[in-house]
Formats: sequence, C-alpha cells, structure tokens
Amino acid sequence: MHSSLEGNTHAPHLWDYDNLLEKIGYGKTQWILLIVSGLLTITSVAAQQAMSIIVIASHCEFETTQAEKGVMMAASVTGIFLSTYIWGYISDDIGRRKVLLYGIFASNALQLILMFVTSVWLFNIINLLVGINPLKSQPSVGGVSAALYAYLSEFNIPRHRAVAINYSTMFVSVTAIYVPATAWLILSSDWSTSLGYFVFRPWRLMLLASLLPGLIGGLILLYYPESPKLLLSQSRDQEAKAAVEWISKFNSGKSIQQILNSDDFMLKSEDPAGENLLADNQGCGIGILSKIFRATIPLFHKPHGFNFILCNLAVFGMFFSSNGMQLWFPEIVNRSSGAENNSSTVCEILSAPQSPQNMTEDMDCSNPISNKTYIDNLIVGFAFLIGFSIQGTLLNPLGRKNVLLAALAVSVLSGIFLHFIASPTGVLISFCLYILLPGLSISIMIGAVVDLVPTHLRSKAVSFCMSLGRLGIIAATNLMGVMLQPYCNTTFAMFTLTLLVCIVIVHYLPIRNSA
Repeated sequence: MHSSLEGNTHAPHLWDYDNLLEKIGYGKTQWILLIVSGLLTITSVAAQQAMSIIVIASHCEFETTQAEKGVMMAASVTGIFLSTYIWGYISDDIGRRKVLLYGIFASNALQLILMFVTSVWLFNIINLLVGINPLKSQPSVGGVSAALYAYLSEFNIPRHRAVAINYSTMFVSVTAIYVPATAWLILSSDWSTSLGYFVFRPWRLMLLASLLPGLIGGLILLYYPESPKLLLSQSRDQEAKAAVEWISKFNSGKSIQQILNSDDFMLKSEDPAGENLLADNQGCGIGILSKIFRATIPLFHKPHGFNFILCNLAVFGMFFSSNGMQLWFPEIVNRSSGAENNSSTVCEILSAPQSPQNMTEDMDCSNPISNKTYIDNLIVGFAFLIGFSIQGTLLNPLGRKNVLLAALAVSVLSGIFLHFIASPTGVLISFCLYILLPGLSISIMIGAVVDLVPTHLRSKAVSFCMSLGRLGIIAATNLMGVMLQPYCNTTFAMFTLTLLVCIVIVHYLPIRNSA
C-alpha cells in the first residue's frame, strides 16, 4: 500500500494517526493506561460511595440528623453537577492529561484535609470542592467522561476503543466492592488517637483508602504524554510526533522510524477541537459560560430536541432511584439490622423511634456498624459486577429497548415488594434488584442518547444528560434524609413511581433495538 511512498526519499510519509497506532500495535501503553483509568475511576466513585458509610461512622462525632446526613452524601455530587459540563469543554482546550493530573492531585489534597476537619459544615464545603475538581467530574455509572475516557480511547485504535471504555467502566462495580471491603477492614477495629482537642477515629482513614488508587494512577500518568490525537487537532504537530515516538518505544522498545522503516514521517491533521473557551479575554467566568450556553442550545432544536428532553428525564429518574437509594442503602441496612423483630418490614423498622447511641462528647463516643451492613453492601457490589459482565450479552439478542423496559419493570416490582416483604433475604434481593437494574439501565440509556442526536452534538448531549443525572442523586439523597424515617412508605412509593415514569418515557422513545 505504501510502496510508492517508500521509494520517495524526498518527502516524508504522511500517516493517519489511527493507522500509525495500528502499525505500532497494542502493548504496554494501552493496558497500563487501562489500569490507570480504572484506578482513577475507583477513586472518583469511592469518594461518593464511601460517604454513605462515613455518615454512619461519623454520626456521633458530628451529631448529625437524618437531614444532615443527606446533605453530607449530596455535597460531593453537587460539586460534580456544577462542574461536569464545564470541565468537558475546558479539557478540549488545555489538554486531557493536564486536566486529569490537576484533578487527581487537587482531589487528593482536599481529601487529606477532610481527614482532619471537625465541623460538619466545613466538611461539606470541602467535599463540595472535591466534587468540583475535574477528576470527580468524570467517571460515573454508565457515563462517558470528557477527559478520562477520551484520553483512554485516543490511545487505542478504533476497534479497541469501545472495549477499552467498557472495561474501564466495569471498575465502577469494582468500587462497589472495594468501598464496603475496605470499610469493614478499617472500621472493624475500635481505636482512637488524641491530638490535643482533636480525636482521630478509624472512619477518617476511609478517606485515605478512597484517595490511594487515584494517587497511584496519577503518579503513573505523569509518565504519559498528552493525547496525540488532541495535539493534532490543535495543530501541535511536533508534540504529537514526540508522543507517537514515546508510544512506539514504550510498546516495542523500537523507535517509530524503525517500525516504519523510514527516516521521517508526517501525521495527518485531525479535525479542529472546536471553539476554544480560553482563547480570548473572555476566557473566564461569564465569557466561558456564555459560549457553553450557545453551544448547548442546538441540543434542543428539531428534530431531535423533544426526544433529547425525554432522554434527560429518563436518565434523571434512573439516577434518582438507583444511585439515590444506593447511597442510603448502608444506613437502611444498619438501622434494620438492629431490629429485634425480624417479621417487620423495612419501613416498619425505619419508622420506629431511633434510640440514642452513645451520644457522648468524649472518646467513648461510638456508633457501631453491623457486619450485616458490610456483607449486604458487598453482595450489591458483586451483583453490579455480574450485571455489568452479562449485560452486553443480552442487548443484541433481546434488543436494547426490550432490555431497558424489562429491567425497569422488574425494578418497579422490587420496589413494590419492599413495602410488604419481611424476610431479610427477600428484602436484600429486592434491594439488589431495585438498585442494580436502573443503574445498569443508565449505560443503555446513554447509548440511546448518542443515537438520537447528530454526531457533532453527541459528546455535549452525554455530558448534559450525566449532569442532570447527578441532579437526580442530589434530589434523592436530600429527599430521603428528610422523609425516610417519618414517611418511609411514601418515600419508597415516590422512587417506584419515578421508575414507572421512566418506563413510559422509554416506551415512547424511538430507541433502536439493535446496538
């Protein structure tokens, strides 16, 4: 194919980046980057999920009410909601690697500070900042990040990209196992260390366990170059060539010239990255927001605008029901496990007056978490891992729309059963299905969003949907904090009704059954 070019010693060979990447071959660059992506995903998701256990462990120290627990769980998600859409644009301007590195180390620094905060409101403010940083704005259940997943995909040839992103998102389910496992290990010991007026208790180490995977991933990422594809889209050709040279040497130990059997080569230009938000004097504040607003408006134009609105409502409902319930699940199980009467339903147990648990001011203050809380959360985590593994095998034979409708219908039935089932095993199964199935449906729904909007709007559409989904988590966690104990059955009914609305929306959406 390149024989005519090889005879030309006067002009450098012109290569498409993807073809050149295929010539280099799959190797250490790709699989180590996949591990790095997984580590960053674990840190990002763990920072949110660990809070559902931290609110229980820190209850007596912070003297939090149910409503304040909801605020604690929603703080980081609120930061994610406020920043995700903006970071998606900025990463295209200043570079994916740079945004990720800033996010990793800023997040780690803030989480280290959180370990020594004694005021619940200061804790919430810093946790909000943790959510605003760009690392936490990226990975989520079923989501496509503007920096992390774009960076990962651009180091893979086209036919490997979907597989790489799929394996990366599976680390979300790994996190659902990692968080309760590390919590059980850390919180099973009862100790405390006094540093003057400050008392350091085991729950604060949960924050350290959350940040460690991201710290390791960030240190590895320091050795990686910026995405050559992004550099080419910004006309930084020499830097792109240097990045390709790095990939070649790291994968094979050979220079790119040896692989191509040529002394020089050129890379074909990529499509421009788009409007640069930071390019002029308006590159901050209102200027950036106005540009993002202008770029967002086409999402709501005909003919796709109405379907896009319906997709957003469905994604909001799935996040509201699945992630909102998942964040409160440890609290629900911990409260239920202390019940003396196993013949009571979940709501009968939760609606009973809660007795004080050692609300003392000194080091004797303790708020034990039952082993059942850890075990049940581990079961939900393994259910997510299994669900992610088998989901892809069902989509083609059954059809995406059919799988969505079936999953949501079963989750609605599980929500109804929770009002009546008293058996601990039955309750656990119902909760697993209630949390798992809408959670898995999110990734299918995002795939539908991609199909329903034009190609040039797809990344914006996904970012917008995921942002609205996080708004659903914020609404759910705060709603449950206020309503769960006094109006338990009503709260569960609202969540189930939300899923029923999602079924109606999915039924009317023109979702293709073939992927």
